[in-house]
Amino acid sequence: MTNLLPHLDPGAHHHHDRHCWWHHELGRWICDNPGSAVAPAPSSAKSSTDAPLVDVRDMIVVHTAMLREFRLAPAAVRRVADGDRKQAATVERHLALLCDLLHHHHTGEDELLWPPLRERLPASVVQRLDAAEDQHAAIDAALDRVADARRDFRATATGQDGAVLAEALEQLHVLLAEHLDAEERTLLPLAAAHLTEAEWRAVGAAGAASVPKSALLLVFGMFAYEGDPAVLRDMLREAPPPARVLVPRLAPRAYRRRARQVHGTAHP
Repeated sequence: MTNLLPHLDPGAHHHHDRHCWWHHELGRWICDNPGSAVAPAPSSAKSSTDAPLVDVRDMIVVHTAMLREFRLAPAAVRRVADGDRKQAATVERHLALLCDLLHHHHTGEDELLWPPLRERLPASVVQRLDAAEDQHAAIDAALDRVADARRDFRATATGQDGAVLAEALEQLHVLLAEHLDAEERTLLPLAAAHLTEAEWRAVGAAGAASVPKSALLLVFGMFAYEGDPAVLRDMLREAPPPARVLVPRLAPRAYRRRARQVHGTAHP
């Protein structure tokens, strides 16, 4: 994945701060720091502070996990034998968790991420927020279609209802992949430059609070499957000391157990 936050790269010589601006059309940072060789950002895109960029890599970890699970979901549905209600219930339970995670993830962005960004971004960039909100609305509608298909599939476990659900999941995955790609390329760099650390942490805290306690280990294991270990450690930094030790050990086991149940392998 492209490194949108070069200040986190030990080999980077220039540390971006809030005087720097991500130009989504050029695909590069615009900086007016001393020694910078590129043009300055429009004054409306600047912050009045010299605070460093906020580390938004935890969002990449969440995105990676959700995109993987929704990509794998249609095949998991199709593997259910016609009439196998027990396996249909197992798969549907996993889908319910995924759909809830995605819904709450987007609710947190709608309530805590987009509003402060909208106040601080130049007019030329605000259209990117409008596009993201439109994508959220389309994904919400796709989630509704998946929810209807999930109910039918769980009740009947027929191949016909499974096919409907698998198709709805595929459509959702297409929308989600497009949205997350756009968000990571055009909006996360802006969030890193224009939000405070406290504001960013509030987004993550809202997402964590939405996860049922019974699913916390599983969800963290889902994140850890492909997540950056350094970012995962940082995600646990405010947890009690025993949790910081136990969760990295237990969470991957919880995910492997769920993966075997749903995908037929511990390493999907």
